[in-house]
Amino acid sequence: MKNINGKEIKLSRKNKLIAFVLLPLYMIIVFLIGYTVGLEIARKWYDSIAIVAFIIGVFVICAILNPIFNAFDFYDIYVVNGELSLKEKMKKFKAVYIAFTLFSFIFGLWTGIF
Repeated sequence: MKNINGKEIKLSRKNKLIAFVLLPLYMIIVFLIGYTVGLEIARKWYDSIAIVAFIIGVFVICAILNPIFNAFDFYDIYVVNGELSLKEKMKKFKAVYIAFTLFSFIFGLWTGIF
């Protein structure tokens, strides 16, 4: 697979698991926590369309934007520093993981309230 700059992307099994399974699941769980808090604040019930839309959006970000357009330092995190453990990656690229967490939580909170 090549990204938009023509760089070849070769991921190990571990990095594929982290980038395409664990990260989306983490974002969905954080979204659901924020969404639940927002629903409690607004005293509403779950809306399945909002949840499905966010899940589709997460997989678009993680499967298309990240590897092809090198969004959120994908190439640096999973190819250049591919040998690092998940804990070491989170320490080195904490701004990216904090951005994913804050985006998911705030969007879930906002969607739950409004």
